[in-house]
Amino acid sequence: MRLCIIVKVTGDLLRRFGLMFLWPMAVAAYYSEWTDLGGFALAGVLASAAGQTMWLAHPEREPDLRRIEALAVVAGTWLVVALLGSVPYVWVGLSPVDAVFESMSGFTTTGATIFTDFGAFGRGVLFWRSLTQWIGGMGVIALFVAVLPRLAMGVGRLFFAEAPGPTDEKLTPHVRKTAAVLWRLYAGLTLAEFLALWFAGMPVYDALCHAMTTLAAGGFSPNALSIAGYDNAAVEWIICVFMFLAGASFALQYRALLGRPGVFLRDEEFRMYTAIVLVAALFVTGFLWRAGGELTVAFRQGLFQTLSILTTTGYASVDFQLWGDQTRMILLVLMFIGGCAGSAAGGPKVIRHLLIGRFTLTELRRTLHPRGVLPVKISGKVVSEDVMRTVLVFFLFYVLTFALCAIAVILLGADLVTGVTATMATLGNVGPGLGLVGPMANYGHLHPLSKLVLTGAMWIGRLEVLTVLALLRPEVWRSAHWRAAARG
Repeated sequence: MRLCIIVKVTGDLLRRFGLMFLWPMAVAAYYSEWTDLGGFALAGVLASAAGQTMWLAHPEREPDLRRIEALAVVAGTWLVVALLGSVPYVWVGLSPVDAVFESMSGFTTTGATIFTDFGAFGRGVLFWRSLTQWIGGMGVIALFVAVLPRLAMGVGRLFFAEAPGPTDEKLTPHVRKTAAVLWRLYAGLTLAEFLALWFAGMPVYDALCHAMTTLAAGGFSPNALSIAGYDNAAVEWIICVFMFLAGASFALQYRALLGRPGVFLRDEEFRMYTAIVLVAALFVTGFLWRAGGELTVAFRQGLFQTLSILTTTGYASVDFQLWGDQTRMILLVLMFIGGCAGSAAGGPKVIRHLLIGRFTLTELRRTLHPRGVLPVKISGKVVSEDVMRTVLVFFLFYVLTFALCAIAVILLGADLVTGVTATMATLGNVGPGLGLVGPMANYGHLHPLSKLVLTGAMWIGRLEVLTVLALLRPEVWRSAHWRAAARG
């Protein structure tokens, strides 16, 4: 592993990232929040200066990145970006631990917050929260791959190392064009939701922030009560539509827009995703109706919270902490599923659950027909043993990581419900949990070390566990060297 190349490529990304702070600066200036400008300016200067220094650390330009180097760049970039993104929060008075937690929650589109008094923060800061989620929804690296003509070496490996899900999918022969296509679709859907929310009566600023955080499946809201604070049924229905789209594969949506809507019916993951939404929403609706709610309201709230949790958006149209045990159990199950591969949603992803189920059935059949050729198929295609093995290992380490983080949070003072659901919500990039981290609560009261553990869980969850674990292997670092000329 060539450290000089990792530093160089990461620096190339960071020096461009510094430009992102111009947007919240513009918003802060528009609302005359002059004291907040310094935080954004400082963060932008730090990002650009650090990136330029790292870029100049080695003069040579290598033709390509090796896989382990691409993983290191992706993991390192997400970590450094979150650290730099925390600077504006520290500037307005947050502690470094709280600031890093909030920043990581934004970029990983988790939506867990330590904010208690939203009125204490300017619109520039709240806009920055939403922007971090919008950038992270499609991917920090994917953004720069899409918009920059000359980024760095090995953009293909970088793009797919960041992409969620067990498979690599190209829409065009060129990775840069694929990234550009996906980002255009992403931006177009964001614009469509912004206009729809605006026409539905939401203020322009709020509509923009929610459009960004919905398509990112993030869940940050400038309103302390989330979507419940608007008490607008039309807004909730609009957000339901776009949460569903945010949790579906963007590549699939692009193909449908090209005049091939049949791809939705042929894709097994999408069919399973849709079925989960409908079944879970109907069950939640039934429980709410039985508890005395009006049927239409129960269905709207049930569908909204089903989509919010399944797609890991994390909005709240109602305080579901007050719901019965049956409904909350359904939401907990949805936390462990997630959206589709290639979407903005977090979590393990529907495709992995589908593969595990198919593999289990195949193994049961194999016990009856030990000599039979019984491949695992999804959407008519045979799944390779390598992919299947990766999925199994992913689930093993996902559960192990969850258990270790939950134990740590509980040992640091959280109660069982809070500790378990906080870990599920952060590792799955969902946002709200239950107990003391419910939809109308926050994470600010947790022990500082708990916040650091959960910050790490968000980072690991966004990188999908295996990337981080691969980089922790001792042999990776034993083989590391600085000079690019050394070949291994």
